[in-house]
Amino acid sequence: MKPPNIRAAAHSVLKAIHLLAPVQRAARELHTWRQNRLTDEQIKEIYRAQYHQGANYGGIAPTADWESDEVLKAQHAKAILAVLLARKVLIGGCSSGMAVLAFRRLGIEAWGFEFSDDLERIVLPEVKAFVRRGSMTDIPFSSADSFEILMSTDVLEHVQIRQMSRMMGEMRRLKVPWMVHMINHIARTPDHMTLKPLSWWEQRFLEIGYKLRMDLRTPVHSNRRIYGLCGDPDHVYTFWERSLTANARK
Repeated sequence: MKPPNIRAAAHSVLKAIHLLAPVQRAARELHTWRQNRLTDEQIKEIYRAQYHQGANYGGIAPTADWESDEVLKAQHAKAILAVLLARKVLIGGCSSGMAVLAFRRLGIEAWGFEFSDDLERIVLPEVKAFVRRGSMTDIPFSSADSFEILMSTDVLEHVQIRQMSRMMGEMRRLKVPWMVHMINHIARTPDHMTLKPLSWWEQRFLEIGYKLRMDLRTPVHSNRRIYGLCGDPDHVYTFWERSLTANARK
């Protein structure tokens, strides 16, 4: 006889008595509190020891759950361009630069930045000239670069709350007409520092002059193994439009 799955049973009970959502919210808040106590050195340690390879960033082979990073980034690029027409895109936290390569294969002038110490080792040779060292709190580009979209995939939640104002200031400084972000707010992994609901992020973006466009959505892909495009409401790209009054803001 198969032993009972205690975690699954507890999950079912909490759901039945309408306590699952509050318990999950509390767990995310506890995770956020704990991860926001980490020092810069402790955070750097998380990204060492083959972090990018473990996440299959830059991979050309599929994983147990998802298609390869090459396939995912290609589909992400196509989906975003199906919503917003752009000629120049900046990708934050681009890791190996696979997303940069995906956009460039579609004829888009794409650039990226990544803060990892091992950037020289992990970046793809095809896009090495288009990926700079930097982070969401220290973006190595300016408004003079005239990007039309700043995008990221599961990146913003890696920033601690104490650095949030700095990150928002850096994004505002670019003055891009659009931002496109997939923000993970549920996965309690060591690299995720700030797990907050979309409403929390919406307030942060409003403060720098960007409005969430709920009417804009990437198309759902027929392949359920395309992360971010498989119809999961917790993992979707969100579209943020710069307001006409943003120039008047600090």
